[in-house]
Amino acid sequence: MEERCTCGAILPEDARFCHKCGKPQLEDDIARLTAQESPPAPTAPPPIAPAAPATTRIGFSNLRAVLITMAVAALSLVILYLALLLLPPIVPVILCGAGFAAAKFYKKQTLQPLTKGGGAFLGLMTGLWLFLVVAICLAIFSLEVSSPAGQEILKAASSKVPQFANNPEAAKLLEHPNELLSGVRDALIPMFFVITISAAFGGMLAARTSPRRRPSA
Repeated sequence: MEERCTCGAILPEDARFCHKCGKPQLEDDIARLTAQESPPAPTAPPPIAPAAPATTRIGFSNLRAVLITMAVAALSLVILYLALLLLPPIVPVILCGAGFAAAKFYKKQTLQPLTKGGGAFLGLMTGLWLFLVVAICLAIFSLEVSSPAGQEILKAASSKVPQFANNPEAAKLLEHPNELLSGVRDALIPMFFVITISAAFGGMLAARTSPRRRPSA
């Protein structure tokens, strides 16, 4: 009986392929050709790691950090004024507390982990605002004292303050305004370091005492 291909062509004896359509006739050839033509099994895409929560860089470009440190500095100025009149030795403690409060408040507002460096920078920003206001006030004070009318106003005002009225050295400075202005200028640089370093230390202390988040299960 003649062997025929599915296309209808008559196949010679022991033919492996059809001479008309080229179809394989042996089972091994058919299996191999089917394996070559079958598409590869799709591979599963690699798992996508969850994105880490974005953190905002602490600095003067961070509007939230700027507003918080300015607000804390404004409140601290009132407390510092009262401390200078009532108990001057606690001024460094108040400066440290200003940096501490700024870092704590920023941490609560952002709900982000706060590093020691970030806390110190928040305290430094608070100290810079404080020093800027103090420097402006001293500049205005220097301009007023330079005029005779300003000197008379200063003498009248200082006579009502016990710290100046009972202090011979302070009274002597009021009599010589040039020495007073020179002392104010010389005090700016150490004042800058005292204010900024104290506030930065307070901010770093706030970051160190912040509770760490527990890893989620």
